[in-house]
Amino acid sequence: MSTAPVEFLPQLNTLLCQRCKEVPAVLVSRKEDFCAKCFIWFMRGKQRKQMLDERYKVKYGAIADRLGAQRVLLPLSFGVSSLVLFDMIASLLQEQSAMHKGKHGFELIVVHLKDEGLSKTEDFRSLSSKYSPVEIKYIEIDLALYPVESRMKLVVSPEFDVIAKRVNSADSVAELVEKISSRSLKADLLGIVYEEIFNALAAKEKCQTIIYGHSMTRLANEVIALTVKGRGLKIHEAVADRTIVRDNAEIHIIFPLRDILFAEVKAVLKLSDGLSDYAKLPVALGRKLVKNMTVHDLTTQYFDGLDATGYASTASTVVKTAEKLGGPKSEVTDLCRICGASIHHDPRTWLRNITVNTAAPLETEEEKAYAEEYLAQIAEKVTGNDLAACYGCTVTMAGAGESFVWPVRASKDEILEEFVLSDDSEDDEQ
Repeated sequence: MSTAPVEFLPQLNTLLCQRCKEVPAVLVSRKEDFCAKCFIWFMRGKQRKQMLDERYKVKYGAIADRLGAQRVLLPLSFGVSSLVLFDMIASLLQEQSAMHKGKHGFELIVVHLKDEGLSKTEDFRSLSSKYSPVEIKYIEIDLALYPVESRMKLVVSPEFDVIAKRVNSADSVAELVEKISSRSLKADLLGIVYEEIFNALAAKEKCQTIIYGHSMTRLANEVIALTVKGRGLKIHEAVADRTIVRDNAEIHIIFPLRDILFAEVKAVLKLSDGLSDYAKLPVALGRKLVKNMTVHDLTTQYFDGLDATGYASTASTVVKTAEKLGGPKSEVTDLCRICGASIHHDPRTWLRNITVNTAAPLETEEEKAYAEEYLAQIAEKVTGNDLAACYGCTVTMAGAGESFVWPVRASKDEILEEFVLSDDSEDDEQ
């Protein structure tokens, strides 16, 4: 008996679907035999369970007046999970249109972040035509949308101070990313940039909800990856449905595929008529050297191994445990200028306590000369202003090299200054 979470059956089998009891089964999932149609409906039911809120239903009367027109933003990479989620949401809107004489519970806006500047407009136009008469707004953006006001050269000193020095550079975020030598740091920063872009676009388009196509496996992957990267404070918000405030408006962030394993998502893609033609399939890791893999590559490989050995349910345990986590009770002392995370305790103190920075005693004059030369070079490299950074950004940037340049966020004082009216400005208004 197979231990995989999804087992496709031979074409010539005598098993009937346990749901409809009429059509031959094509796969086994969760110890149940499914035909293609019933399996897709079963998975769609998991997605719709996460979207039972009134705001996603067709509304009439007082409820319609109270909730108003709802707009939902769906980031679509054309990867397996986001494509399957789009199919589920578009099919839901198609059903609502048929049952309620053209009315929908919400308006869907799809955003695609262009990869290497390549447009997917024609692919989306062809894909969306399958869901007629539903109209779906499609937006393509690139990394240029990420706000860049100032660029800083960032260096982590031997004492774990993050030193920032303003540089004159016209490089875009995409160009800055390409210059980063560390693969893990590059992937880490891109994740921060993507989230910021989607949040900003949702506010601009007046969307009340952002939906991500993260499967249960992907969420578990995030938990382990964030732990490894020292970003434990972000674990709860990375896996739990939550609400953020942007431009004085609330935006709900949810993961409708949170109860579905990635193996099941891939099965839905395979069984959905024509959907796989539009999919950008993930690159197999193969025998890539560990030193060339990012943290996400390693954790993805780990969960792939669990699927193959029959321990796919581990993903569910990881996610459910992470959902119970909350933020620290201590006061927020600052915000990270790189990722925006709250800083409750100075990470430098912890790093200095667990790290041995003192060298062995110097004995010869030659050793002392080399030591003086090294200290002089270090002092030259780390000149600049101290920058607030969380533990995760500090340890990740420590291996970035001397040429790491990145746009930093405004400090709390700088943000407050924008909202403080001076005496001169008050006089001008009068």
